[in-house]
Amino acid sequence: MRKPRVGIFKYSCCAGCQFQIIYFIKHLKEVLGAVNIVYGKMETESDSADGPFDIALIEGAITEAEQADQLKRVRRNSKYLIPIGSCAVNGGIPAIKNMTTELEVETRVYQDISLMHSIKAHAIDEYVRADAVLRGCPVGERDLYELVTSLMLDKRPNMVEHCVCVECKMKGNQCILLTENVPCMGPVTNGGCGALCPSNARACYSCWGPMANANSSALARKFEEMGLPPDEVVRRFSLFGYPTFEFHKVAGAGR
Repeated sequence: MRKPRVGIFKYSCCAGCQFQIIYFIKHLKEVLGAVNIVYGKMETESDSADGPFDIALIEGAITEAEQADQLKRVRRNSKYLIPIGSCAVNGGIPAIKNMTTELEVETRVYQDISLMHSIKAHAIDEYVRADAVLRGCPVGERDLYELVTSLMLDKRPNMVEHCVCVECKMKGNQCILLTENVPCMGPVTNGGCGALCPSNARACYSCWGPMANANSSALARKFEEMGLPPDEVVRRFSLFGYPTFEFHKVAGAGR
């Protein structure tokens, strides 16, 4: 049988999701051995990004018009296009800059901005249709395995669609928001990480991005009642997923 052709594209991010794919997946040979990675700056020596691809994995937020143009070409030449990681799915860390005017951001970093053509950071699905999303910072092992195997079997992947609090309950964790008065983003954050931080006595900081239809305004009010100053509440909701509807209605209104 012909192996599915996979292209891996990187835009504005730290490349952590690609490292996750390459080094940290125990199913690496089982899954990636069944596909043919025909393009990927970190995986192959091929310079051809034209496809066609059966599966295109997109890492990173879009922060340049040139990136958006290439992304549209990839979409046209791919059967499945999947944003991977928080930057691609929600804007991630790069989208923090959206709170500041683009000129100010550029001049903070570069003395000569004549060659700069940056734009606000946006998630992949702001430009093209995504067939599924792979959340996480970096992407989770369980979801990566589920996604690739499901696409290879031509079935809909069963992705996690509940908040981190559900995973805390499944692990028997006490709620640190209620019992220890620690500001935790778990109630509004999409699960899939296995409640990694709360299971290690650390509050969730929402690196997997918002759960759909999350009531972020209610959690923001809870944080204020706990004594967090307004600017700190804004930071909690702008660290990951600032452009999303669920988080922007808190972070955007309070900046």
